[in-house]
Amino acid sequence: MRFTPFPKILVVFLNLVCLAAAPIFGQAKPGAEVDMAKCWSYPMGANAGSRIAADDSRVFLGLGGGRVDVLSLDGKKIWRSELGGDISSNILPLESGLFLVTSTVISEDGKRGGSMLRSLSKETGITNWTMRLPGIDAHFLGGFDGAVIVVSNIGIIQSIDAKSGAVRWKREIADGFVAEPMFTVDKVLVATTAKQIFGVTLVSGEIDSMRKVTYPATSIAKTIRGELIVGDERGNVVFMPNGSDRTEWKFKSGGEISKVIGDGEHVLVASYDNFVYLLSGHNGGVRWKKRLSGRVSQIANVMDKYALISAFEEHGAMLADLSNGKVAGQIAFGADETIVSPPVVANGLIFINTNEATYAYSLDGCAAKK
Repeated sequence: MRFTPFPKILVVFLNLVCLAAAPIFGQAKPGAEVDMAKCWSYPMGANAGSRIAADDSRVFLGLGGGRVDVLSLDGKKIWRSELGGDISSNILPLESGLFLVTSTVISEDGKRGGSMLRSLSKETGITNWTMRLPGIDAHFLGGFDGAVIVVSNIGIIQSIDAKSGAVRWKREIADGFVAEPMFTVDKVLVATTAKQIFGVTLVSGEIDSMRKVTYPATSIAKTIRGELIVGDERGNVVFMPNGSDRTEWKFKSGGEISKVIGDGEHVLVASYDNFVYLLSGHNGGVRWKKRLSGRVSQIANVMDKYALISAFEEHGAMLADLSNGKVAGQIAFGADETIVSPPVVANGLIFINTNEATYAYSLDGCAAKK
């Protein structure tokens, strides 16, 4: 049998095509993958803390020993303030100042000796005013109409004038609060030890809604349409229509719910069963789920396109595409480095606190952010 040989010119041409195509098909990144560029890092050493916030021009860090460091958006230190004690609230930047709570420990069993709400100048770190609060280890701050709203986990909510430190109103709502409160435009949602969810107006502190739940809440959220989403210690996620105690749908996971984030169309859920779920906001159906190597430590919505996810046993984080759950990017840290607070997304940057440093990442390059 005779074979008709290819013309030499055709063989050369085919070889060139194969060589040109090899990088495209053999080494190219998947179309959905994004580059997470590290724009800068700010080492913290032994003072590493778990509080971070940002506004349109600065990054605010709450560190160990009551230290506050303020950075520019390109990671340069602007000022530092040593307040003492421990920072026992989130850090809240408002137009009139920077607000946080510090607490002191006076006994061997860790009992708090006292807590202090502080207003600092955002430009210099100098104290504007202080106010004493109950000596506990969990306070949550929100802003509304020139006031700082202070939610203390012993069941007290206060509205404090941001400029003067004067009390506008104070309400004792319950014996105690569980889970992190949810601040909306004009309300705060709080979950009580008595398995109730209260809606409290920020204008006057009056209760305008109350809903009962079956099990103690561990995370609560509210959509822009007013639906209430509650995760509980039994692994349930309950979705309630606006203004109703009726359960529209319920999802059951295999462990306690550590975080729910909802926009009405979708609900992002982190569970102690080592899974992250994306649920349909319409019926609670699972759009996708992703299993981690250990318990989920942090989860955040990034620009409504991705979920940033980390686990306690992992020294890094992944960026999952919200549309399908597939990994779109990854961050690697040092061998003993883990994320210690929820990431903050602001000014097109993703700010992440670890036990060793603060980092700024970008999905579209760093030059424009400096």
